[in-house]
Amino acid sequence: MKPLKCAVIGTGHLGKIHARLLKQVEGARLVAVVDPDAAARDQAAAECETIAVADYREIHGGIDAAVVATPTRLHHSITKDLLKRGVHCLVEKPITQSVDEADELIDIANSQGLVLSVGHVERFNPAVAAVAPHVVDPKYITATRAGTYTFRSTDVSIVLDLMIHDLDVVLSLVQSPVVDVAALGVAVFGPHEDMAQARLTFANGCIADLTASRTSPQPARQMNVFCETGFAGIDFATRTATVVSLSAPIENREIDVHAVSPERRDEIKENLFRSVLPLTEIEPGEANPLLDEQRDFVSSVQQGHAPRVCGPHARDALAAAERILGSIARHRWDGTVAGRIGPHLVPSPHVFKGHQVGRGPVPTDVPRRKAG
Repeated sequence: MKPLKCAVIGTGHLGKIHARLLKQVEGARLVAVVDPDAAARDQAAAECETIAVADYREIHGGIDAAVVATPTRLHHSITKDLLKRGVHCLVEKPITQSVDEADELIDIANSQGLVLSVGHVERFNPAVAAVAPHVVDPKYITATRAGTYTFRSTDVSIVLDLMIHDLDVVLSLVQSPVVDVAALGVAVFGPHEDMAQARLTFANGCIADLTASRTSPQPARQMNVFCETGFAGIDFATRTATVVSLSAPIENREIDVHAVSPERRDEIKENLFRSVLPLTEIEPGEANPLLDEQRDFVSSVQQGHAPRVCGPHARDALAAAERILGSIARHRWDGTVAGRIGPHLVPSPHVFKGHQVGRGPVPTDVPRRKAG
């Protein structure tokens, strides 16, 4: 089978990594890197021994597939044009700035018979794959994703920058519609949220509490999943996992903590995570999730199977993110109609200057804004 002629569009931090890794993917051949910044594209081209162009349209007809690693605001226009030109696309997360834009890309890819894969790379984290068989009907999930300020992805909210990773993983585990969202967030540096907290309630009763920050002194990339049959903990950074199962006496409610003898109590305490709540540490081993993501993309094009993270998956994660952003925009920090709202803690726009309580109704909601 002839190798796919591939281009990487966008040679920022992540684009350069994509370009280097594509050189290792069997069945793919990197033929160009694209960026309007001459210094950035020339450096990436020199490192990867390929050509550099300022505009992807300069290589029209010369590529079969592309990795779109541009700023989020350009995902829709560039990917739309590539798909219409018959080019398979792996677009970085978030897929687009709005669900409407995502739906348009999905429709075009389907009508053209093209692969549209999206870079939710944590789905390729071996720790996620390791705990998946142990996660049955999850009922409570917590996730924390935090880091220091890097000045990257400042064109979007932390919800679309970091939290969306966990949103995608949670949706893949829960497999149930989101029925309610409550969230708050704060913009520390710029126009978009740098910290956010969200609670999602699902139709099947599961609740997920997600926290994300890019102003944290301590890095964290962890998720805890609680099921009827036990617990699974994921450390995305170390790619390790912990699984706690329920022994038969626990499942069958055979232990009466108020009636057990002192000797039995000591036995339970001594063997709590060996036989009562058996704990297993999982170390999936070495892996490169971004490289595996690229291999999955190339394989899906060449072999005709769906990518692990397809357009509709990314669209659903973006839809949840939009609901979170809407809830953040409506959050009332003072608990009053006249109080501060939204990520900038500004006074409510619906309170007119000089308004006094009791002088007529005041709207209690604010318009929901689109993602980003």
